Amino acid sequence: MALLIGFGDRLTAEQSRLGHEFLDHNELGLALEIMADWLAEDSAAIADSEHDAMVRLAADMGMDDRVVRVLGDIPRSG
Repeated sequence: MALLIGFGDRLTAEQSRLGHEFLDHNELGLALEIMADWLAEDSAAIADSEHDAMVRLAADMGMDDRVVRVLGDIPRSG
């Protein structure tokens, strides 16, 4: 939830709403994957700490390969 809120300035209102809906329905992996996709599609820069948090979450959920691959396409803001 914290990441979704933190990305609020880089996601559309609809993306944010859908992200909240996924989280509300305990679709945590889907929420993480789709956030990474949205950020990559929009080339929205993310901070190193946001990147690291997403990688840790993906690893904790056993889905780090796809998320890490998508995160590699997202510019970093330091």
